[in-house]
Amino acid sequence: MLHEHPVKAGGNAVLLILAFLLGSLALMPSSHAEDEQIFPAEKTISEDGETHRLTLTGKSKRVFLFFRIYDIAHYAEVDDWPPLSPDAVVTDGRSKALQIRFNRKLGVERIRKEFADSLRRNAQPEWLAEAEPTMAAFMKAIDRDARAGDQLVFYWLPGGRLFADFNGERSFAATDTAFARLIWSIWFGDDPVCDRDELLAQLAAGDNL
Repeated sequence: MLHEHPVKAGGNAVLLILAFLLGSLALMPSSHAEDEQIFPAEKTISEDGETHRLTLTGKSKRVFLFFRIYDIAHYAEVDDWPPLSPDAVVTDGRSKALQIRFNRKLGVERIRKEFADSLRRNAQPEWLAEAEPTMAAFMKAIDRDARAGDQLVFYWLPGGRLFADFNGERSFAATDTAFARLIWSIWFGDDPVCDRDELLAQLAAGDNL
């Protein structure tokens, strides 16, 4: 038989302090050397006989409550291109990439829900209508859990060509400009899931260019 045990009034305060301390640890930044190893200053992708050289434009993080869910970096072609802005990022043209490094385990259903919600967060109605079949295919392609240290990279090449690599293996590919815009709008839309200015901050500072 189960017995109920009264909780002292101070118990809730202790739990809140513990949650705050754990959250603070989760938000502690990684070292500069570790960041450079995870998110190098440059990234290249070769597709259809063409090699695209991408430059790191900035880094940010996805935080939920106290917990740091993942770190993210954005890359883009910058040579001979006009300056980048959040609006310019969510357009077809120059080659771009988003690299995500997970900081904790996420189940496959949690990942699907996160994308299902986030893809609609900043979506234009016409993007959703055009990309509906691709969105369904993308959700089916999410078929495994993510563990701490796993990496997911999205590439957006000219012509709406989008690729997703999970731990270095191609997991999804589509040619759909509307869907590419939906993916990028998660982090660069008017209501991004992280600080979009941080994802372009390195360009503003003139670092690594």
